[in-house]
Amino acid sequence: MQGSDKNCVYDWLHYHGQYNASELAVVDLETGRKWTYGQFNDRASRLASGFRDTYGVRQGDRVAILAHNSSDIFECLFACWKLGAIFTPLNWRLAPPEIAHLVKHADPHLILYDREFESLVSQVNAKKVVRDPENGGGEYERLIESHEPGVMMSGVTLDDVHSILYTSGTTGRPKGVMYTHRMSFYTVVQSALHADLNRMSRTLTFSPLFHTAGLNAGALSLFHHGGTLYIMKRWDPVKALEYFTNPEMGITHVNGVPTTYIMMSELPDFENATFPTIKFFGVGSAPTSMDLLEKWQRKGAALAQSYGMTEVFGVSLTPPHRTIEMIGSAGHPMMHVDVRIADESGQEIPQGQVGEIQVKGPNVTPGYWREPELTEAAFIHGWLKTGDLAYMDESGALFIVDRLKDMFISGGENVYPSEIENVIAAFDEVSQVAVIEVPDPKWGEVGLALILLRAGTYLDKDSVFTRCRERLAAFKVPKHAVFVSELPLSAQGKVLKKELRREYANFTGNQ
Repeated sequence: MQGSDKNCVYDWLHYHGQYNASELAVVDLETGRKWTYGQFNDRASRLASGFRDTYGVRQGDRVAILAHNSSDIFECLFACWKLGAIFTPLNWRLAPPEIAHLVKHADPHLILYDREFESLVSQVNAKKVVRDPENGGGEYERLIESHEPGVMMSGVTLDDVHSILYTSGTTGRPKGVMYTHRMSFYTVVQSALHADLNRMSRTLTFSPLFHTAGLNAGALSLFHHGGTLYIMKRWDPVKALEYFTNPEMGITHVNGVPTTYIMMSELPDFENATFPTIKFFGVGSAPTSMDLLEKWQRKGAALAQSYGMTEVFGVSLTPPHRTIEMIGSAGHPMMHVDVRIADESGQEIPQGQVGEIQVKGPNVTPGYWREPELTEAAFIHGWLKTGDLAYMDESGALFIVDRLKDMFISGGENVYPSEIENVIAAFDEVSQVAVIEVPDPKWGEVGLALILLRAGTYLDKDSVFTRCRERLAAFKVPKHAVFVSELPLSAQGKVLKKELRREYANFTGNQ
């Protein structure tokens, strides 16, 4: 019986399926399917039976998922939880060799995939289940229909790994971040406390569910608290803005990245849009310009900045009632996580000085799947090294400066690209901007600003440099500027600076 061991794991879905069976759990906006908690738990339990009895999935086995966003993803997650198996979602946007590497690394017992990704798994040496939403659901739906809901979670502890989430690989080969049940429990506790989540909350998720932002940013927490989750198959700014303004849907919580809010703010309907039911607009995963924050604030929709990463989802957050007061910061550290700013040796540095964010607590990953050396290198004296630079003010608010790997040195001075991007993003003509370093014979490295203009506007390089000189120290002003038709984005909407550095590796300034 659940609860007999203080270290046991409770089955959230089973609880709500028993005591709140008629409450709406999930709405799949692509198919229009709606499941109550009773129905959702029944399907997840049947799926768990199918995984176990047909495919032999046992505790500790990895179940890989290669599929678009849908309610099925969460059915797979909870089916794995019931069995003690390890849910392993994969990025379907990767190339076949990259998929092959992740599959080899995770070594799944079973892989569930969408029909359209068949070519990506054709060489995978694992048992397979195909999901075919356009043709009755395929083997996936037959597996659910042909099994009884007889699986109850047992023998699973808080320190057991329940998921492996692969990092985006923006700075190198993806690493498999291990998620334990203890981590997830503290994540949902933090969400409730800091974002005012409860059983009346309705969250919309549109980030890919193979990414922590899609899976954890309010989404997973909703199932713990008994709220309702709306799921978009893919990001669409027009549809998202429509959902946000629809009082009948009653969306209360939204989490996105700066790019998603930029795209919505550039739509014609944004000017007259109102958000009657939304209590929390969260933004994170990348630096957010003051211009964007102020634009949404003028709409009465203050964006609550946050900071986290795959290895520790919840680090800091601006509480909804303090978004205007704390604008520009990433909020203050959440409860149940220790945060410090430290130097390279792991020594904490004084308030106001820039250093690396280091964290520890029960919501921090124990490490990387099958990578003991990487795990050891990621920690110093028990603190996780995030690789992000920031400072804390006297109130304890966290101000993100940049990625440690994005900082470059020009003429002996530290230059933080996000600071330059913040200035250029405020130009009326600019939609998006990314600043990277390029070699320079005199200064060692200088900045290159890659600028995407808003439709119908014009801006020349000299104007960019002149405006930057008015707002930045001379050594921070980018030496070069290139106007581009697009910027490479990750599945989550973050600019892929690794790709930009590769593309402009031989930049001479004459392009």
